[in-house]
Amino acid sequence: SSGINAEWPLRPGVLALFLATAYSEAIKCFQKEGEEVVDKVCADGTTKCKGPTFSYSAGISDYAFGCGECESGAAGCIDCAGASCNKVEELGKEYECTNYEWNADDTKFVANEAMTKCKSLKSTEQNLCNKPGAEAKVEADFTKLNVGCGPCEDPAQKTAEKCAETNSAVSMTALLLPLIAAIYALF
Repeated sequence: SSGINAEWPLRPGVLALFLATAYSEAIKCFQKEGEEVVDKVCADGTTKCKGPTFSYSAGISDYAFGCGECESGAAGCIDCAGASCNKVEELGKEYECTNYEWNADDTKFVANEAMTKCKSLKSTEQNLCNKPGAEAKVEADFTKLNVGCGPCEDPAQKTAEKCAETNSAVSMTALLLPLIAAIYALF
């Protein structure tokens, strides 16, 4: 016996085969199957899942759940990396936010009388509105997002107090209190 283990050269090959098999396993994604959305295994080599987008103005898009990346230019589609990352979301309650516009004559942001209807997701239902902050002195200071629905788009604007976030209930209260005071003053 020479002391050389004849099995040794085979072990790295077995390890390589094992690793190749482990990394080529397909992931699971939520997929449309008839009228239902089910979490099932995709084809080997799939690393992304795709599904509908959400917007505060339109809600959840009609794009179908599936495996792989969104087709180039596909509207209403978003893809993500990882198993079952395209989770199914449900619409929450609709809420309202104030839409602010820049008034060039008055050189300030003013609230529109008509409220904007906003969509929410049941999983988050924060009902946030965005509006010009105390330091929004010129039109370029505030980047309006979704006609007032949702959080501030730019974290730097929020930090600089050029964009402020409010809960929609607080937003409604801010409009109703002056109205109630005016009605009270009449009587």
